[in-house]
Amino acid sequence: MPPPPVPPLRLALLLYPGCMPAGLFATADLARAANLRAQRDVVTTFWAGIDLQPVPTWQGPALAPAVALAQAEVDAVLVPGLWLSSPDGWQAPGLQQQLAPTVAALRALPRRTHVWSYCAGVALAAASGRLRGRSATATWWLRAALEQQFGTVHWRFDEPLVEDGPATTATGANGHLPLLLHALAQRLDAAALGDLQSLLMLPRPRTTHPAFAGQDLMAVTDPTLRRAVLWVQRSPASALRLPALAEALAMSPRTLARRVHAHTGLSAALWMRRIKLRQVSEALCDTARPLKRIAEDLGFSSEAGLHRAFQQATGQTPLAYRLAHG
Repeated sequence: MPPPPVPPLRLALLLYPGCMPAGLFATADLARAANLRAQRDVVTTFWAGIDLQPVPTWQGPALAPAVALAQAEVDAVLVPGLWLSSPDGWQAPGLQQQLAPTVAALRALPRRTHVWSYCAGVALAAASGRLRGRSATATWWLRAALEQQFGTVHWRFDEPLVEDGPATTATGANGHLPLLLHALAQRLDAAALGDLQSLLMLPRPRTTHPAFAGQDLMAVTDPTLRRAVLWVQRSPASALRLPALAEALAMSPRTLARRVHAHTGLSAALWMRRIKLRQVSEALCDTARPLKRIAEDLGFSSEAGLHRAFQQATGQTPLAYRLAHG
């Protein structure tokens, strides 16, 4: 007998004062597209607020929620970002007071309800306590403010998406894309997921070096390799070994190596190294951290070794790459 169909994911799109709703609209569109492509309900979306009163959004119209968050019977809540003119803007007393009811509503959600957040919206999830003791990521320019205010969160700013139990976080203003892609990868076959990626999901606008093409999480459709990408991103570079990755994925090293080569054309060792070097490239472009600090943060054995590996992969020194792509 065929397995029973997976029930649709019930996703609340959270409206709060000053939020940037573009990602919510895009998520709703992607959910509809996924349902049409699968010819079944894959994701059901609900516009939610702390009550049913219209919510003023950032430089946009006031939007009326269809359901109050406390009464919403959903599997997950998507918390969008908000406009901040500076990293210190999050800690402004007026903003904290304005967002206090939304933070309280997130805190009161059942523990089984998953909270997804991206960009500056991660700050609301952290303030609610939903990230306490968990790993998370957020937009890079809020790093200092978030580390200072939420020291109980295990921040992993070098990863574009981090899932830890019922909390999933993503970086950037377009973080809703990897969040929904991660959920859809568990509910759609590879062909359907590939169609959505190629037709509806835009890549990161910055030019990517050819050496790192295909290592972006949004470009990987195979569910097992997506899990592998996340494992490699959170592991120190010096600890990357095929047997360790295969064990984490509950498969044999030989089977994994064949799967990687079939999907990427690369050896498993080279593929893992490229994923890690892509993280280096993003740190070079998105931060002012010196190469030594990047090497330490990503677990390379030495700055000199990272310098050689990066230049071998890209044909550019890390400094030249930062100047060209940053």
